[in-house]
Amino acid sequence: MKSKEKLQMFRKMKKINAVLGTAVFISIFWFYCGCNKNPDKQVFPPPAAGCAFFTQDYALPQTQSAQQLSEYLSSEHFEYDLDGWFFFGNLVDNDAPDDIGVFFIAVQRIEMSYHGFRAPVVPAIVAFGNDSLGKYEWRGFVTLDIDSLMIVTSNPWDVTLNSPITTIPLITMSLISGNMGAADAEYILTADIPDFNGVRLHAEVQLRDRLGVVNQGYGPASFFPQYLSEEQRAQIMESPARSVSNYLEATGDPMSCQGSYYYSLPLMDVEQFSIKLDDTISLSNGSDGLMWMDYVVQSYDQQASEVFSNASWDFYAIQLPEENAAIMVIEINSATGSLPIATLFRNDSDRTLNTARKAVHSWAINEINIYHVPGTDWVSPKSGLKYAMQHRIQLTSTDYSADLTINMVRDDQEIIIDSTKIKYEGLGSVEGILSGQPVTGQAFVEIQPVGVLK
Repeated sequence: MKSKEKLQMFRKMKKINAVLGTAVFISIFWFYCGCNKNPDKQVFPPPAAGCAFFTQDYALPQTQSAQQLSEYLSSEHFEYDLDGWFFFGNLVDNDAPDDIGVFFIAVQRIEMSYHGFRAPVVPAIVAFGNDSLGKYEWRGFVTLDIDSLMIVTSNPWDVTLNSPITTIPLITMSLISGNMGAADAEYILTADIPDFNGVRLHAEVQLRDRLGVVNQGYGPASFFPQYLSEEQRAQIMESPARSVSNYLEATGDPMSCQGSYYYSLPLMDVEQFSIKLDDTISLSNGSDGLMWMDYVVQSYDQQASEVFSNASWDFYAIQLPEENAAIMVIEINSATGSLPIATLFRNDSDRTLNTARKAVHSWAINEINIYHVPGTDWVSPKSGLKYAMQHRIQLTSTDYSADLTINMVRDDQEIIIDSTKIKYEGLGSVEGILSGQPVTGQAFVEIQPVGVLK
């Protein structure tokens, strides 16, 4: 078609558009030019600003190189409502190896709203427990994210939370060798925090990453959905595979504001540690253990906030060190129903462009079954809440079936901050079958009851 003829045709089309409206014009133009290859394909609105979303390309900076991913994992992201670093796992005492210690430490930034004014606040927590204590010795606090109180640097990564009244940092998280997110990188975690009586909990834990960073979510940006709309659930459950991954890849649905960018360091070996009270009372020390780190970035819109207004979840970070493997299993229950997700990682996993490991296998919704074993309940004397002490996870697949049993190492692993913030989080032993082979390991388990916030 000659340029003059194209111009005449376009002018005619503009007249049609004026009469029939913009929608008809767009439909006719796309049909004419042959671009509407699939007239039944759903068109999704563009992702909302400041929200995590699913994408199949490598447009986001953290997806493009190992260096950019390292920078991403080392930084705060003020364009989102939440970001944070969460370490959890076990510590093995040199003198009492059977008295397994549970340790976790977390720092996150959350945009909070007070009477219409938004401010970034930083909740932080550190906790240690073993049979000798019979409970958690834990400390928590909230501070503003301002330069004098929270300092985050990258290259190398360092997070320091300072006290407004002492010169000793309350918490530090630091990279001491290697690159953030890379295998063999070393990290050190410290805490020195008083309780209301002035008794300080001092912790120092040094780690070496065995596996490197993994994509817990879907696509190169590791998008991790946390709920499904009715329409999305209907499409997924009507498909033969019933797979969230297949649905996302087939439709390109961005699921904007429905999830997070979720990365993990799932196998981190403890090189040395020390846990004390007031620098004089030794609670535990040694040179063995296994930790897991999560890094999460997310924002919620109004719809997501309503969906999660009364949510609960079961979370299992399963570590199989003899197989150099890890499995994350989570089931989130919200106003739109249940969403189970399970992914397997190993040291031979494929990698994305930024060198993060992909999942070896991701199970479909109908292949994930989580059971709280009847007759194993423990009732908290403090909260009155009931928690199962044995959990069974069955994952069905032709190549990657699993049948794993998790036994909590002790009953009382509940954390109560106040009447609205209660959860059970602690350690369990793991044994069972994966791909036809017997496996053993450990799992960090988090149970968020209905009706209390995380």
